[in-house]
Amino acid sequence: MRKKLICLLLCLVAVILPLAMTGCGNSTTTDTDEESSSRPAVSINLWLVSDKEVSAETEAAIEEALNEITQSKYTTKVDLVYFTYDEYYAALDAKLEAAKKYKEEHTSTAITLPGIAQSTETTEETTAETVVNELGQRLLKYPDINEGQLDIIFIDGKDKLRALADAGELSTLDTNLNASSKILKEYIYPSFLEQIKYNKNTYAIPVNHQIGQYTYLLVNKALAEKYYIDVSSLNSFAACGDLVEEIGRHESDVAPVLAYADPVNMYYWLGGDTPSLFASYVPTAATLGSRTTMRSAFDTVGFTEHMLLMKKCEDNGWFAADPENTETFGVAIMTGDYDLRDKYAENYDVKVLTSPTLTEDVAYQAMFAVSAYTANLDRAMEVITLLNTDAATKNLLQYGIDGVNYELDDDGALVYLNDAYRMTNLYTGNTLLSYPAPGEAANSRDDGKAANRDSRISPYFGLSDVADEIDQDLVAEMRTLSDTYMERMYACANAAELADFFENAKTELYADPTYKAAFSVGDDSKSPYAVYARWFEKLWPSAE
Repeated sequence: MRKKLICLLLCLVAVILPLAMTGCGNSTTTDTDEESSSRPAVSINLWLVSDKEVSAETEAAIEEALNEITQSKYTTKVDLVYFTYDEYYAALDAKLEAAKKYKEEHTSTAITLPGIAQSTETTEETTAETVVNELGQRLLKYPDINEGQLDIIFIDGKDKLRALADAGELSTLDTNLNASSKILKEYIYPSFLEQIKYNKNTYAIPVNHQIGQYTYLLVNKALAEKYYIDVSSLNSFAACGDLVEEIGRHESDVAPVLAYADPVNMYYWLGGDTPSLFASYVPTAATLGSRTTMRSAFDTVGFTEHMLLMKKCEDNGWFAADPENTETFGVAIMTGDYDLRDKYAENYDVKVLTSPTLTEDVAYQAMFAVSAYTANLDRAMEVITLLNTDAATKNLLQYGIDGVNYELDDDGALVYLNDAYRMTNLYTGNTLLSYPAPGEAANSRDDGKAANRDSRISPYFGLSDVADEIDQDLVAEMRTLSDTYMERMYACANAAELADFFENAKTELYADPTYKAAFSVGDDSKSPYAVYARWFEKLWPSAE
């Protein structure tokens, strides 16, 4: 009887002790570990773009460090493939062609290929294959990468993404994005994910990064008070004319305006940020779905009044002689990050003229996609998720091995130890998870998140879809006309001459055939004005 009691007690201890250890937080088995232990080993590849060639030794070290994470977390081995940018797309195109050919020649292969299984976790065997190493330890056996296999690829640019999607070279990711990888929606600013969809499908995961910078108007609070000017009413540079003139007349030791700046909140229809003839004024609050009107810049008050005041400052020598080293000034237009307002807030009223704006160039700047020739879509998406949600993984791919390629100094700032490994931050995953690079502000990542929260989507996002409807011969004529008139504008000797030019130019342009053609309307018109109107009306129909 005594022996039976002892056996019973030992059995109870065997059951209770592990439970007690788990309750105290001493267990080394997590939910992820339990899941991974029953998952078969999978091998995938990850194609990356490097700033310079990565040596075999460096690649092996980073790959080993990455696999310590992915094998433990996902039972997935990752083979890194590096190319410099000028080599990348030629190599990718060749690999896609080879993968397509392999698929056609191996339709019965055991490797999961497109059309066989998009979600592989439900079809895999749960018994993992193992091998014994030289120490007698039993380890998971990871399969070799199949020659027809291509998993995670880097893409930049709208045209490249859509060309690959149209060719059937990419997997759709929405199922994973709405289930196992839904955490990405907490780390990637929503506008990125929504705006790069194509035919309502997600073919790539955009790399999260700061959308852009602010344009600020700075007004000297003490000088505004001195001259009885209400700073709350000054919402544009042109509105600061009275203050600028008072400072110019009475403050010999203060520059009325820090430096010349181009007009703010303007969209130029001939492309770029440089002022040109055909333009639209875009209010600060305008976003996708906000309609604007193309017109002559010379017929746009926000443009002409700004340029006239700038010219007046030039006439009177009211710009600072050395803007970069001038600490006190009357008025300034500055472009910068979120923290610029804090830098100047004590002495200047700082107003946002333009918030960070998500344009197509920004949205499609860097993405990771899963090839249609992946061996395992689910595992590839887990790794893409890791790049965008895990700081350790991000910093590893961005900076290399801590203590070998870089280190953090006593202040926590990153210092490169050598130049063996260099990557562009946009090309390795969520930029707002990485350590600030040398020269970047310590708070730059927080500033980036704040900027994204304040951002807007460009009112012209998606307009490029109909760009080929515009008469390019007409665009060339418009460009010639614009160059002629902008040259005349900049040649004006003073503000009075510039004012006369604006008035005369409007009359001249109304009679110019190219100018009139640019604003032609009608269903058959291929003018920028008409194509934009049709595009807008299709997406945001006016009320009947």
